[in-house]
Amino acid sequence: MKNYLALDLGAGSGRAIVGRIADGRIETEEILRFENTPVQLGNTIYWDFPALFNNIKKGIATAEKKGYVLNGIAVDTWGVDFGLLDSAGRLLSNPVTYRDARTAGMTEYISTEELYGATGIQTMEINTVFQLLAMKRQGDPTLAIADKLLFIPDLINYFLTGGVAANEYTIASTSQLLDARTKQWDSRIFEKLGLPLGLMGRIVFPGEVIGNYGTAKVFAVGSHDTASAIGAIPAQGDDWAFLSSGTWSLLGVTTKEPVLSDETFTNEGGIDGDILFMRNITGLWLLQQLIAEWGTTDSYDELLSAVAAVTPFQSIVDSDDPSFSNPAKMSDAIRDYCARTGQRIPQTKGEFVRCVLESLAMKYYFVMERLKKTAGRRVEKLYVVGGGGQNAMLNQFTADVLNMEVVVGLTEATAIGNIMQQAIADGVVRDWQAGHEIIRNSFNFERFQPKEHDKWRSMIERTHLRHCEGY
Repeated sequence: MKNYLALDLGAGSGRAIVGRIADGRIETEEILRFENTPVQLGNTIYWDFPALFNNIKKGIATAEKKGYVLNGIAVDTWGVDFGLLDSAGRLLSNPVTYRDARTAGMTEYISTEELYGATGIQTMEINTVFQLLAMKRQGDPTLAIADKLLFIPDLINYFLTGGVAANEYTIASTSQLLDARTKQWDSRIFEKLGLPLGLMGRIVFPGEVIGNYGTAKVFAVGSHDTASAIGAIPAQGDDWAFLSSGTWSLLGVTTKEPVLSDETFTNEGGIDGDILFMRNITGLWLLQQLIAEWGTTDSYDELLSAVAAVTPFQSIVDSDDPSFSNPAKMSDAIRDYCARTGQRIPQTKGEFVRCVLESLAMKYYFVMERLKKTAGRRVEKLYVVGGGGQNAMLNQFTADVLNMEVVVGLTEATAIGNIMQQAIADGVVRDWQAGHEIIRNSFNFERFQPKEHDKWRSMIERTHLRHCEGY
């Protein structure tokens, strides 16, 4: 049996997970979990890349100490962020996080309609194109002396392999700099904005070998974590949609060609030739920030239990409202939103939690309705992956409001997709069809059936939800 190490890095923490295929099933062991904490220096918020890379090496070393002989290593991370190298291969600065304020107002400098028509990517200020534009307009000296731009997983691969530079397709697709049709850099965007095209490297695709770390191959997988997570879903047919549920929620369907008719949706790269046609939604970020603010000793389950005692449908917020992006206090942001939209202001922890969960489920409804219309797709089942899938209350709310079956069971879908791609690339598994059969045999899937759709439907029709209808 061959062992593959998935290095799955989120915007708050990272995991090193070893996986292998045995007796038609995938076996995994988490061997290391570590924090990934942004650091503010002056007015800029950075990722601590040296600490992150040190934990990457610690994860590899821990696997080896536990007796695993690693045949492959692959990295996946969040999207859009990057590091710049000079001509000698030195990192010029710690990467700046997508939550930094430097990109404010940058969308004004190019037609978003034109940009979407080329890239198929939902215009958001956090996107790489606007990070680069901000650096150019603000005279950032590192941009002038940079030789290479590598997205976070590419940057890790560069230092693991001793200097092999490449831009993996799925992570590159998040930048809003890639032509959605050709899957190559769009030189017209660079020229129009005066950005240096020479920074960008060759595009590699999931399944390619980038280089080696010791005797282990370093594979390109769906290095955007969403691509690996959705790739792991063992669905059949085309009457299903996906929801990647975590800090961000990503609701969409897979297609073979980009859909360029609605700028509120994005066409990001997937595995096995797929396009992920989806909407980026601010997800459990609101709840995460509330819990951090409260510093509560209440467990997550205790907070959810408190929701049961709260009257439903008192307050609904739009999680994508700019006021929720990075407020000083999330509770104050929610109170202010409810006050200006004429709704009851939450008072207790249970009321705040119910507000967030009901709001997310309602958001999913509006986005799903638009998704089905735009993609011309009939959807009868929703697969939920990611840590948010452990929230049974949100799963039930989602099944109720959508009036469809919700299937969960792949909490670590990103790592599963990462490991399976390595196994396929290494010839251990025939292809993704065989890989999905292995995944179906390896996990127990829980199914949530709609119970109270009529109550949710009544809520949708209430007048105080008019502020949400722009979804």
